[in-house]
Amino acid sequence: MPPQPLQIGSAWENGSPKFVQQGQVDWVAFGNTVWSASAAVLQRFASSGIQPMTFGAGLALASQFRMSDGGRQRMDQAMQSLRGVPGFGKTLWFGFGYQSFVKVMGESQLGLNTVALCSCLAEVHSEELAARVLAELWKLNRFPEEHEPSYSQFLALVKACSGVVTSSAFNSNLDSMTGYGRWRMYDDVHPWWGLKASNASDIASALHGLFQITRGKVEKITLLGQNECAFIAALASWLFDLKIFIEDDAGNVFFTSRETPHKAEAQVVVVYTTEDQPTALQQSTIYILPVGTDLVSSHTDSSASRWIHRIPWDGCLLRTFGSTFRDLSGLAHTFGSFLGGAARIYAALARGEPNVANFCRTRFIGFSQFSYGQGFVHSVTTTFKELERVASLKGAMERALDSTFDSAYREVEQAAQSLRNSCHCDLCSSRPPHGADFADAEFIGADCLFALAMAIRNMVADLSCTVRDDALLVAVYGLQLYYTRNHNNYSEWVEYNEHERTLVGVAVGLASVTDPHDIDFPKHKTALQEVRSLFDGSMGDEAKASRYIVAEASSGICCYRESLHGISSEAGAMRTIHVVPGHIERGTAQYDCVGDLKAGIRPAIPESVTLTKAETAIPKHEPIRLGKFEIKSLATESSEYGRLEFGYKVFLPNGSISQIQPGRFSEQVVTRTGNVGCYRSKKCKQNLAFPCSAVLKGWTIDDSTRRLLHYNSGLALCIWSYSEDIARCVAFDIYSVMSFGADAVFLRRDECLPCCTESALRETAAPSEDASRELTHIF
Repeated sequence: MPPQPLQIGSAWENGSPKFVQQGQVDWVAFGNTVWSASAAVLQRFASSGIQPMTFGAGLALASQFRMSDGGRQRMDQAMQSLRGVPGFGKTLWFGFGYQSFVKVMGESQLGLNTVALCSCLAEVHSEELAARVLAELWKLNRFPEEHEPSYSQFLALVKACSGVVTSSAFNSNLDSMTGYGRWRMYDDVHPWWGLKASNASDIASALHGLFQITRGKVEKITLLGQNECAFIAALASWLFDLKIFIEDDAGNVFFTSRETPHKAEAQVVVVYTTEDQPTALQQSTIYILPVGTDLVSSHTDSSASRWIHRIPWDGCLLRTFGSTFRDLSGLAHTFGSFLGGAARIYAALARGEPNVANFCRTRFIGFSQFSYGQGFVHSVTTTFKELERVASLKGAMERALDSTFDSAYREVEQAAQSLRNSCHCDLCSSRPPHGADFADAEFIGADCLFALAMAIRNMVADLSCTVRDDALLVAVYGLQLYYTRNHNNYSEWVEYNEHERTLVGVAVGLASVTDPHDIDFPKHKTALQEVRSLFDGSMGDEAKASRYIVAEASSGICCYRESLHGISSEAGAMRTIHVVPGHIERGTAQYDCVGDLKAGIRPAIPESVTLTKAETAIPKHEPIRLGKFEIKSLATESSEYGRLEFGYKVFLPNGSISQIQPGRFSEQVVTRTGNVGCYRSKKCKQNLAFPCSAVLKGWTIDDSTRRLLHYNSGLALCIWSYSEDIARCVAFDIYSVMSFGADAVFLRRDECLPCCTESALRETAAPSEDASRELTHIF
């Protein structure tokens, strides 16, 4: 057979390539196909890492089933709703940009079938497991081995399609199939805990049977197993409009399609069973889907085998934590005092109040207006609607919030101790399970009232700084991960630090100034991964988080920091995390993560500063005006696969150039803000704590200038004031990030200068009177 040209990205006769005829693949024609495309389409192939032959292999797999008219309509709507959010200068796109490879695939019916199969698989399974299912389907269909794509190619195909149905009704459809509240697998004590996916081979076998129905080769299939059956049933309903009948192994019916009142009329029958290996007559139309045992060997994270079940936010706490949440809700006054007291403590730190007990100001990161004070109370009831319906909870929060810091501190302490006393778990009772140490004990399920209260507080604090698509649901496994992290913090306090750290610090997730241990308190670096886990159920990579990651994408979920939209000295903005369905894109290429561009050399700015005479009077000079700045974005591929490095190049009015790393910069803004305790009233002093100098113009404080500064017990202080925020950001970056902490820096908001100098004296460790005198900057 002579070579057969096939134009990708254009309409095909009868909607299918020539090697597919009436659902049959002509492998001779497939092998002789000459793949052609426009330069733009070929570039999308190359950037996505997908070979044209893999695209053809996807079409071959997609030819084995037929979507219903309703399924096509739902997939068309999902494709049309895909959106991309541009980053600074449109260098990066988050979600699905206008050059997304998936949009090329969706231009034909078989291409749309491919997107539907891959995206639905990736919606419930890890991308690694979804790729293995495709490989198993290839074998089940007895397709030629010589044309089979490699695992890495199947994985690239899955990654390109993941996220397409994330904002659609597919997850809601799946949720309706799970039998929540009616099937005993989701018991009242530990519902939904630790659900795992079935093996790839079992999933592929059930899918193959489902596809046979759509092609008229069989009339009915029966599925036996657990949660994986819900996925197959959801696919049967959402893509194929098949008649569904679901019951448990006791014959209790809890779901039927509208047109399927009787089991005999169903095309897909599901029998949920709690047996690990259910037994059944092995017929060609009966498929067993037990919990899987095989993991993706190339993936060290056990979450590769997770079953990603996304559920509505309203009711998610009860559905995930069962009777433990119900018991916690029954202690509404105590729980409300705990949350309201935490909100008041956060307000003291966010506003820079003088009295914050022994909490470490630099470790507090919740500067969004909805993450402290009244904003936090509002976030509690808007994030978790079921908490709004808990009688007297909001009133208890309001009462604790409307108090002094010391009263709120006592409220949290008393509430935390009361929750511990009311809890009967081994941890609160100081009984390690089975006589083991807490650190060694295996923990399954959520049975600790106090740990759950901490987890809810933690999730509200993180989500209050998050901007997300309203259609995104929450992953059950992500909720469990938050609980586990807080449970681990609490267990470490019980075992090691009960007499070294206050219970309040652990309860509200704040470190102490004298904290000798590096327990997992909120950190700006890890916040991105922790928020993402709520939406994709992935535990993340701690090593990756330590390298200033500013964007990540996995399982169709993309999370990125506000600093990729631009830089600002406002801590609330730099703390913000965005969550959208889709990927990280640069042009036609997709990436798994974005990190900081490698640090540039500290800019050699020739202008030495001009300073005022050191005095205790508050400076009254005009802010420095410098002129026009130009900002450009820089992006380059890292040597690490799937990683992009990003940064900003700032052109100063005098011709100098500064480079800003968005990850390190945003961390410094958040940690250097709120470090000044100020009364903001007549209680504040009228003069500076010691003679200080203000910068009138210039950028550089060289060694000769440093020697001329006025030192008070080894400490000198310079006050900077700019009329443009970008100038403030550049100067702040030079002395806080690029100097690698050589100088102390305070980022001032509305705090008065006398209180700033007082804080500088208290917080800065002044050296002895020698050549290594210390300089502090206030911006």
